[in-house]
Amino acid sequence: MKFYLAIFCSAVLLVNFSCASRSSSQQRGVVEGVKGRVSVKEGNFMPGPDQKPERNSGKVSQRTVYIYAVTTGAQTEGEGPLYKVINRPLVAQVKTDDKGFFECKLAPGVYSLFTGEDGGMFFASLSNGKGELNPVEVFAKKVTVCDIVVNHKAVY
Repeated sequence: MKFYLAIFCSAVLLVNFSCASRSSSQQRGVVEGVKGRVSVKEGNFMPGPDQKPERNSGKVSQRTVYIYAVTTGAQTEGEGPLYKVINRPLVAQVKTDDKGFFECKLAPGVYSLFTGEDGGMFFASLSNGKGELNPVEVFAKKVTVCDIVVNHKAVY
């Protein structure tokens, strides 16, 4: 479960959280919540002699990150990894900076993290054994790192 927690973020409706995108030099130093970087992979990532190692890392991208109360696939509309509607409370949203960095102060709990995509869709590609989409747990006085790879346009 720690593997999923380290990758993606997601649970309890909380009000009045301050979220802001900051570059690394502008970080406020959130002491309780989430932070991470959004990158995008598009195209062919099949192994082969013509593939360059740096191509596999993805490109940083500006996106809006939506933080919802922990959400299962049954609480959404659409087919994963793209969803039309999330039928759970929106806790916070934050835009990434030009390097893909985001951070958000959150109270301890479990949340689901989605990125905003074209056409008003929400992206979440991972789930845990409970069916929770991109779950992340925030612990008291700790920041959970959630790096997101948006890969719905990639072929592996």
